[in-house]
Amino acid sequence: MSRRLLPLLIVAVAGLTACGRYASAPAAAGYRLFLQEGFTGSEQVTVIDSGTGAIERQLPIGTPAADWSRYYVVTHLTYSERLSALDPGTGRTLAQTSIPVGYQLPTLGQGPTAGLSPNGQWLVLTRQTGSATSFLVGASSLSQPFATIQLEGEYTFDAVSNDGQSLYLIQKMGDPNHYQVRLYDLASQSLAVQPVVDKREPSEPMNGIRGDRVADPHGNYVFTVYARSNGPFIHALPLGQPLAWCLDLPAKNKANLEEQFQWSLATNPGGSLVYAVNGSSGFIAEIAPDKLPSLRRTGQLSAINATPGPLDGLVMNTEAKGLRIGGAALSADARTLFTFGATGVLAIDTGTLKVRAHYLARWLPDTMRLSADGRWLYVAETGESKLWQVDPTTGATAEVKGVTNPWALLWAEPK
Repeated sequence: MSRRLLPLLIVAVAGLTACGRYASAPAAAGYRLFLQEGFTGSEQVTVIDSGTGAIERQLPIGTPAADWSRYYVVTHLTYSERLSALDPGTGRTLAQTSIPVGYQLPTLGQGPTAGLSPNGQWLVLTRQTGSATSFLVGASSLSQPFATIQLEGEYTFDAVSNDGQSLYLIQKMGDPNHYQVRLYDLASQSLAVQPVVDKREPSEPMNGIRGDRVADPHGNYVFTVYARSNGPFIHALPLGQPLAWCLDLPAKNKANLEEQFQWSLATNPGGSLVYAVNGSSGFIAEIAPDKLPSLRRTGQLSAINATPGPLDGLVMNTEAKGLRIGGAALSADARTLFTFGATGVLAIDTGTLKVRAHYLARWLPDTMRLSADGRWLYVAETGESKLWQVDPTTGATAEVKGVTNPWALLWAEPK
C-alpha cells in the first residue's frame, strides 16, 4: 500500500506483513474470473483461475452476452471484417461471419463493447464514414444476413429491444455534451421524427456524460446514469416505446463531476427493483419500474461502528477516481447491496437502506463482481494489484494470488 499510506508507515506495514499478521488464506478454487487489463488501445480480457491466479487465456475486448455464454469480437481482415461468437470459457469459436470493412461493435465508453439486446438475441454494429453513420442489425446467432441502416449525421448506439425492432440511438449535437435520443423502427425502416424525451419536460435539452448502466433481466427497461453540471440523473428508457423518464439523483455538490462518476447501478433478479448507490456522497436510491417516474425510496448511508484495524483511518486517497466498472453488486437473495465507501466495501441492507457491515476497511478497492452462482463476491484494487474473494454472507476474505493490475472485474463463474 505504499502509494496510499503516509511514507512513515511503510516500514511498519512491512513489519506487520513479515510477521504474518495480515496473511490471507488462499481463495477457493473452482471459479473462472474475467478481468479487463491494459490501457487505451491495448486493452484485453484475461481469464484466470480463482484458486491459483493462473492465466487460462486472454481475449480481445468484445461484447459479452448477459450470462457470458457468448462473447463477440471483430477481427480485421484484408478486405473485410470477421465477426465471431466465442465461448469465453474455452475460447472456442461458436459461429462467425464476414461483415463489410469498418464496422465495429459499439462502445458505451469504458469497459467492454456493447450492441446486444437484453435477451442476447439481437446484435448491432456501427460504422462512421464522414458525415454519415451506418448500422448493421441482425440475429446474434450469426446465421442470417444483417440489415443495413444508413443515416446522415453522427449517431451512436444506445440500446436495441428484445424483438430487434426498436433501435435507440444517441444523436450528437453541436455541443459534445448535448445529445438527443432517437428511435429507429426497423419494421418501417424509418427514424422517428420526434426525439425520445421525458414527456413531462419535452423541451428540456438532453446533456450529460454517460456513466454506469443496467438493463432489467426481462429487457423492459435500460437504466443509465448521466453526470452533468446541474446534477446527476438516471435516464430510464422503456424499450419499444418512444419516450423516456429522467430521474434526478441526490447530490452533495451538484457541480462535482468526480462525485457523480461514483454512481453505480444494480438490479434484482426479477427486475422489479433497481438500486443506484454512491459511496462517495453516501446517497442511495431505489427505483421500481412500475412506480416511474418517481424514485421509490432514497437514503443517506451513515458510518457504522466497524472494528478498526491498526492501519484503519490512516489510508489516504491520492488518486482521482473515474468512472467505475463494477461499482455495485446485489446478493443472490437481493437482501444485501454491496458498494464502495470512502474505504473498503459497504454491505447495505436493502430493507432499511442502512449499512450493516464494512469489509476490507483499510483498502481502497475499485471494482467488484458477484459470481454467477452468488457464492462469492470478488473485489479488486487496481493500484495495489489486489484481488479478494469475499463470502457475501459472513465477510470472510481470502486473496487471489498472482494478479497484476485488475483494472475491472467483468464476470466470475463456476467452472
